Amino acid sequence: MSGQLSYFEFGVPDVAVASSFYAELFGWKVQAQEHGGSIDTGEGAVPGGFHRDPGPPQHYLYFRVDDIDAAIKRVQELGGEVEPMRPATEEWGAFAECRDNQGLAFGLHVPPAPKD
Repeated sequence: MSGQLSYFEFGVPDVAVASSFYAELFGWKVQAQEHGGSIDTGEGAVPGGFHRDPGPPQHYLYFRVDDIDAAIKRVQELGGEVEPMRPATEEWGAFAECRDNQGLAFGLHVPPAPKD
């Protein structure tokens, strides 16, 4: 289990507005997608994304793990909670949203396999 930051995501009411703001601020390249957008922060940097969220804007930090099932089990053993997982995909890998033993939200992420 490495624990390195591997992905970030912003949940915002208006993805287009957020995309424009951060692209102008940091020079990020944002590619629009059906429910949000992917963020290219530069070569070798941590990738990110936007998704539409009708609630208050918030950010999500995902930490790299090698075995998501083992990491989920460890979160629970340490008194944390894990939301039901969304299915893994070839493009994005596997994600699990969690809360630590004080209620702080964070995520686990197994990145996708490298493309040839």
